[in-house]
Amino acid sequence: MLIVKAHFKSSTIPSNTDMKIGEIARRAGIRTSAIRFYEKAGVLPPASRQNGQRRFAADAELHLAVIEFARKAGFTIAEIKLLFHGFRKGAPASARWRRLSRKKHQEIDLLITRLKDMQELLKKSMRCRCIKLDDCGRILLSTREKRR
Repeated sequence: MLIVKAHFKSSTIPSNTDMKIGEIARRAGIRTSAIRFYEKAGVLPPASRQNGQRRFAADAELHLAVIEFARKAGFTIAEIKLLFHGFRKGAPASARWRRLSRKKHQEIDLLITRLKDMQELLKKSMRCRCIKLDDCGRILLSTREKRR
């Protein structure tokens, strides 16, 4: 007995693990443009192509969860790329997070200090009673001279 199986391009059904970009975007709660950007930036493994459409493996959703967490924590795309690719092969995730998070924490401490200084300057500017900006300039110059 002869069994014939026909395989038509139009009837190709992707495997359960492959997802179109729209589906993975919905599942991850992000825009398709972000997924394309992450893929182009090298932080998301490149998708396979099927009939010209991107097909993402199931683990891409895991990568996207890590990427989104890192973005919310303030990491740049370059830092996220380091998280995935900037360590020796087999380095545990905990060591990767610890190293990058320490650096980011220090940056945030410096930023907080700078923001507090800015806040103080804004409070001073709200107490200004000058009529002209030139008057402000004279006061600022005299204050600077006194500090020297």
